[in-house]
Amino acid sequence: MSFPLLKLPFIPLELILLNANVAELTHFSMISKKSYRLVNNLRIPYLQCLDLHVTKESTQIKFKTGKGYVGGWHFLSYTARDHEEEDTLIDRLIGNCEMKTFILENNIYSLTRDDVKESVRAGYEYLMDLFKVKVYRGYLYPDGVPMTRQPYFYPFKQIDIIYISGKKAMENEDFKKALNDTTAQLELVVSIPVNIDFQFEQFRIEAKYLSFYQFSFWIKSKMILNFDLKYLRLHECMMTPKDCQLFVIRWLHSDNTTFETTLLAPLITPEITDYQGLDLLPFDAERRKFGFKFNPSTYIDCTNGFDIIRHDGLMATILIQGFYFVFHVWHDRFPDLKGLANFIK
Repeated sequence: MSFPLLKLPFIPLELILLNANVAELTHFSMISKKSYRLVNNLRIPYLQCLDLHVTKESTQIKFKTGKGYVGGWHFLSYTARDHEEEDTLIDRLIGNCEMKTFILENNIYSLTRDDVKESVRAGYEYLMDLFKVKVYRGYLYPDGVPMTRQPYFYPFKQIDIIYISGKKAMENEDFKKALNDTTAQLELVVSIPVNIDFQFEQFRIEAKYLSFYQFSFWIKSKMILNFDLKYLRLHECMMTPKDCQLFVIRWLHSDNTTFETTLLAPLITPEITDYQGLDLLPFDAERRKFGFKFNPSTYIDCTNGFDIIRHDGLMATILIQGFYFVFHVWHDRFPDLKGLANFIK
């Protein structure tokens, strides 16, 4: 016996819908124009944004809340071999894309015989309009992802934050496309092996926060000097002691008031004696905190660092410790480091 949900008065109907999860609401909105309007008019404050995840198995739009993910919408290819499953699937037309869809717990699964990228486009447009949220992050896990899904974050030309993480090196041209087809506006984080012959002079960066956790040897010093960054982290890079020195001097003679932190793990570590021509000041607890917040969970101890003060009074610290070269500008000289772990042990 079916329950006449849409015939309920508005208030009890709204209460029922507000207790449904995001996947259930999305699926319910597909039933009719009335059901779509009902969900579209709901206020769902816990849903903050949408994140796009590209993996070998599927492309997925995940529902992001303040407490983490609460399900998502998976898009997969549908082949003739899947005909036995057709009786359990519901035909949907999202945008101009025909999909066979089912819901399982907190997730929606949509299968298409067409280009999966077009289904993803139709899905995100539907969700953005339905819940009035946007795609904020893109995650690419390229190991085993077929080339037919390039551009990986289609149709986006820009996403605020992009993460690329894998265990295997991508083909050189594929890696270039992953870096430049969709640009990160705020932050780009890359952790993936890179082929030794990889070169990319046309690397285009618009992000303010840039991190390569490994194999950043291909990023040249002239590329770094052209970036308008706030935060730079490069591991296994080819920056020379002279490059590090030029980086510091360039900041010292500039009027830049936005740059924050550089952390480099170069193949050749600089020496503090490279900076003898500058007016270096040893750590003074009355001048600044012993360390600064490096990321949400760690700080970097700068008690062994040396400070320099620019013509406008802005202060920075040069720290060379272990394999790291650190340059930090103190926009907040006494940050709260309670509960954070030391990044450089």
